[in-house]
Amino acid sequence: MEEYSILVTRIAYSDGQGFKVRPALVLKFNGELIRVFRITSQYEHKSDYIKSRYFEILDWYKAGLRKPSWIDTIKYYDIQDNGFNIKVIGRLSQRDLERLKKFLTDTDL
Repeated sequence: MEEYSILVTRIAYSDGQGFKVRPALVLKFNGELIRVFRITSQYEHKSDYIKSRYFEILDWYKAGLRKPSWIDTIKYYDIQDNGFNIKVIGRLSQRDLERLKKFLTDTDL
């Protein structure tokens, strides 16, 4: 696992009430802690604010995802690598990686 890998694992809901197995983008990995952004396929019915903080993955199929997807940059999540089933499914394309870095800089994240 390395930065900008895409994995599937159990991630907490934003309200902290439960978990969901979902894809996520690795931001940092130090052997114990994995910092990620969640990835979602839900976009159309979100508020304009939330849409402004979602980054579209253009090369979603190449990244190992099953359908068009967005990176939720509103909040990062820390996952302990302590026995959860974590499966790396792909990696952002170079094109999406460069676009993401610009997006994060432009949105002051």
